[in-house]
Amino acid sequence: MMDVFGWIEQTPISVFMREDFYAYFVALIFHAWGMAFLVGGGMAVSLRVMGVASGARLEKFAGFFPFMWMGAAMAILSGLFLLVGYPAKALTNWVFALKFACLGSAALLVRHMARSYFPIAARDEPLPGNARRVAAACFLLWIAGVTAGKMLLHTYKILMVSSP
Repeated sequence: MMDVFGWIEQTPISVFMREDFYAYFVALIFHAWGMAFLVGGGMAVSLRVMGVASGARLEKFAGFFPFMWMGAAMAILSGLFLLVGYPAKALTNWVFALKFACLGSAALLVRHMARSYFPIAARDEPLPGNARRVAAACFLLWIAGVTAGKMLLHTYKILMVSSP
């Protein structure tokens, strides 16, 4: 696997991401914006299902989804550029896998809440008894995923295959 990481590190895009003065930081800014849209919307939906802002109709929060998915696209695309710059740094770090597990699980739970709870709320029926627990779990997964992402800077053991 290290051979693959070494090969990626030698590609022109990887070299560009590491050596251009702006490339890595521009990708990082887009990654942060994308995560803000994705996680911010997901947390807002989770908080609403938990009962915060109960005066706001839950189905109105469906307006967040286009922005969340745009944010997801931004985060994924910019994240791929960041990954190509330092593949060994991320892909040899278990925290990177934790980040993806948490964020992916949170996104699936938001989708579940949208498909299951929004139609119920639109009919003015009470949400299921486990709705708050699902939303709280989703909220915590968003926090854990973002925290894991921030910890990547401090937990890697290998920066590059080609470095000593």
